[in-house]
Order: sequence, then C-alpha cells, then structure tokens
Amino acid sequence: HPETAPPSFMSTFSILRKGSVDTTCGLIITLLSVVDVALLLVLSLGQAVASLFKGVTRSSSDLLLSRPSVVVVGGSFSGLWAQRALSDSYDVTLVDFKDYFEYTPGVLRLFVQPSWLSRLSGPLPRRRNKLVVGEVVAVHPTEITLRTADGEEAQIPFDYLLLGCGSSYAAAPVKASPREPDLPSRRRSWEEAAARLARASSVLIAGGGPVAVELAAEVLDAYPSVSVTLVTSGTSLCSGLPAAVGEASARWLELRGAALQYSSRVESVRPDSVTLVGGQVLSADIVYPCMGAPPASAPLEGSLASQLDERRRLRLTPQLQPAEQNGSLASGWSRVFGMGDVASLPAGELQLGHTAELNAHVAAENMRRSAAGRPLEEYPRGAVGCERSPRVFCVSLGPHDGVVAFNGLVLSGAVAAVTKRILEWTKVAACAERPVGVAFWKFGDAASAWLSMTVLPPPPPAPHEPKVILLFDGVCLLCSTFVHFLLDHNADQRIHFCALQSEPGKDILTRHGLPLDVSTVVLIDECGAHVRSSAALRTLRHCGAPYCFLYALAALPRPLRDFGYRMVAASRYRLFGKDDGSACRRMTKAMRARFLST
Repeated sequence: HPETAPPSFMSTFSILRKGSVDTTCGLIITLLSVVDVALLLVLSLGQAVASLFKGVTRSSSDLLLSRPSVVVVGGSFSGLWAQRALSDSYDVTLVDFKDYFEYTPGVLRLFVQPSWLSRLSGPLPRRRNKLVVGEVVAVHPTEITLRTADGEEAQIPFDYLLLGCGSSYAAAPVKASPREPDLPSRRRSWEEAAARLARASSVLIAGGGPVAVELAAEVLDAYPSVSVTLVTSGTSLCSGLPAAVGEASARWLELRGAALQYSSRVESVRPDSVTLVGGQVLSADIVYPCMGAPPASAPLEGSLASQLDERRRLRLTPQLQPAEQNGSLASGWSRVFGMGDVASLPAGELQLGHTAELNAHVAAENMRRSAAGRPLEEYPRGAVGCERSPRVFCVSLGPHDGVVAFNGLVLSGAVAAVTKRILEWTKVAACAERPVGVAFWKFGDAASAWLSMTVLPPPPPAPHEPKVILLFDGVCLLCSTFVHFLLDHNADQRIHFCALQSEPGKDILTRHGLPLDVSTVVLIDECGAHVRSSAALRTLRHCGAPYCFLYALAALPRPLRDFGYRMVAASRYRLFGKDDGSACRRMTKAMRARFLST
C-alpha cells in the first residue's frame, strides 16, 4: 500500500500516478476529438444530401413562427438538456444572466488553476435556438420578466416554460452571478480568488459535503504546506453518499495533513473565522463556507410564492408541474415545468447535475405530451423506467485522484480521476452541441438506466425519518402543552415528536452533532437543526393562521430572541411544573404514530 511506503517510494509512486492519469486522459480525449470531427463531417454531409432531395418550401423564419414557443430558464445542466431535446421541434428561447456555460462540478480546481476555466466553459448555444441574456426577475403563467444588462426590463411570452433556475453558493465564486455576464468577467473573478488563496498560509472550510472535500483536496494538492482545517456538523464526510466515499475522502485528506473536526456546528461565519455553537472561535487566513446551495428561486417569490416549500424550492407534482401544498397541480400553471436545483425533488434524490438532467428528460417529454394532449409521465419513472433514479457522482481529490460511485458501487484512486476528467470534457462538448458529447451522454444515460434496472440497482432508501421532528423536554409541563397545541394546529401533520431524554432523541441529537440539552427544544427539518427561539418560531410556521404569522419575529436579532427564550426556560419548572402524566390526553392512532418511540 502506497500509504505505508517510505517517502522516496511515495514520491516516485505519486509521479508515476500523475503521469499515468494525464497520459490516459490525453489519449482518450484525443480519440474523442477525432471521433467528434468524423461525426461532424458525416452529419454535415447527411444534412446537405437531405436538403437536395427535400427542397425548401418555406423559410426558416416561417417555420419558427408556426411552432409553439418554449422558454427555457437556465443555461446549465437541466436547461441545456431541455434546449437540445426541443430545439428541432419548437421555437426555443434560452434565457440566462450569462452568455456562457460553466461545468460547475469541476470549478473548484479554478481556485488553484484559473486557466482551467477554458476547459470547463464555452458559449451558450444559439444555432438552433434563440439566446436572451438577462436576469429573470418575475415569472407569470404566460410570460417572464427579465432585466437586461442596461437595467431595462422586458417581457418574453411563452406557450410553455421550463424552469431550471439553478442555485447560488456562499463560497464565492463557486457559482456565477449576474455580475459576471461574460467569460472575461468570470475569468477575472477566478483569477482574483486564486491570487487570494495563493497568499494564504491557513484555510478553514466550513462544511463536510462533496464541495468542501473537493475544495480541501485542491488546496492540499496545489499548496501542500498550507494548513487546512475542515469543520463539519456531521460525524463523517459526504454523509449523503455511501459511507465508502466519506471514508476514502477522509483518509486522503488526513494523509496530507488536513485537520478534520467532526460534530461541530457552525453558528456564524466571517471572512477570517467561524464561531461554533458553544462559542469556540476558529481562525484562518481564508474561510470558505461550504454548507449548502440555496435555490435561485427569487423570481418565483411573487406569483409562485405559495408553491415554494420551506427551503424555497419549487414544490412539484410527479409530472414536474408546480404543486400546491397538498400535492395537487397549481391552478393556471399546467404549462410550466420545474427541474434542477430549484425543484423540490422526491425524498432520497440528490441535487446533482445528472439528477437535473433526468428532471429535464421528464419535463421536456411532458411538454411534448401536453402540446399533443397526451397523458403525462411521472418522475423518475419517465426518465429511467423505475421508481428510483441512478445515483451517479464523482468526488475529485485533486487532479489525479478521486472517488467515483454508481449506486452502491464505489471506486477510488486514479480510475476516478480519469472518469471525472472524461465526464468534464464530454459534458462541455454536449452543452456545445458537439456530436461526440451528445452521443456519449445519450449512451451514458441509457446505460445507467439499464444498469439501475438490472445488475446495479440503487441502494434501498434509508430508514424513514420524518422530515420535521420536534425534540422536547419530556418532563416539562410547558413543553407538553406546546406539543398538544401543535397536535391541534399542525394541519398538514408533518411535525413528529420525540422526547430529548429518549434513546431515539439522543440518537437524533448525535447524528446532528448536538449535545443533550433539555433547556431547549430542537427542531430538525429540511434546513438542518434549530434550537431555542429559532426552533420555536420555525415550528409555528407549520401551523395555520394566525399562529404562523409569529414567524415574523425571526427578523429580530437572534441574541435578543434567545435571551427571552432562556429566561423562560430557566424558570419553566418553577412556573409551570413538571409533567407527571396527568397532562396526557386521549390520542387517536394517527396522533400516536407521530411520536417516535424506542
């Protein structure tokens, strides 16, 4: 094993490993480029011959005017897949605040090698579709409103709308912003970020997911002498992926000197420090917050506000159309489809580029079916032929190592690095509508769906845990009264309950990196764990009017809110007493099912 070999062997092995990865990738990409040129020549010749026999009876503009208009918002994975699928049959308008595509899963390398941007990006397509560069500010049932670079607003009407708005990210410049409408401005952002990192002697990364792991690996590979600390609230890295992925990533990082701090919840982040729950402050020259990617759903906050869930993602029907809270189709929005990071996906689905494209499969097909008056397909069966979509992902550990996984199969090492680079190259080619890229991913999608239905099915879902759990002091009469109140006023019955002192309660606290503290209620929801006043107010959001309006108090500074909460908590036994069992009420079977027990 190289990890236990002497330093001289390690150095030689590392050089050989890097050389083999670079050589293999170079040969495969050269072969793909040759195939791409050959396919382009064959397709061009075929089109020329077809035009001779077919003749031209109507101009292109007349054909465009006669076809239904489709607006696709978002020039990333889901939006570009839909654009490629629909442009030959419909009048497609692609809308984005930038005029280029960027392969987001590979951008973390740009922190240390900004010149790599040229391999990860390219102009958005406009050969078979219209391209409008502007920021969408509002969405309506028959048109969208966008703001152009000069500040003017314009409306674009549509017959059908596909929303792939994407997401944002706290660690700039991981996700492009409207301040970077073209590649020169985007390149400057990456050069500035790389220059800042090059001056640092210590880096702190808040988060334990794939983005945090990949960023830590890129820094350690490029700057081995830099001190890297990774802080996560979980008990492992990449907890949403198979355990082998997190274990391999942790071994790689620790071998290169990274400090991994588990079960540490971040309370606040500053440019040069983070404060943990409990008051501990960790400092570094640079801090990168890598704790999730909120959806870019601001344009939907107006007319689609009631269709957004607690995470501000667009709630969808199984057919990927806007849905009401009860899951039914939202009135007036039958010609709108959601996909990608802005969409609220079924339980167990990961927000990945491949998943976004599977969304686009069903959204584009259902748009066609809607136009033809045919029944719509459901996601994910309409994309992959089964009830669970494939879990395909690759975590890079520097440019020459990584972990790649397909459903339950996990491979680490050089093969993962080669896989990641080939995926990058072919995806950029596909988004540029180059024949080899389009063909590669058509075959890849079909193969992954077939494998998922036959020899490598997705792993079974984790044991069910309710989406919203309220942990409360089981002997506090005030807490018991609050639980009874919620049983009466939580209309959608999403809140489940668990005593802090119970074994399930302790297990949940441990999984979320929280201590056993009976002085506070704890709310676990899609946005993580919340304590004290934040937990109480977020719980009230799930109640009907007028109680849900109390969530407006969350706008007050948290220290002020928590001061009042602590005062009540400190005297709750003296003022309200303890629950000796006399406060119990007769509960229905449905009520009892909402309490987690041993």
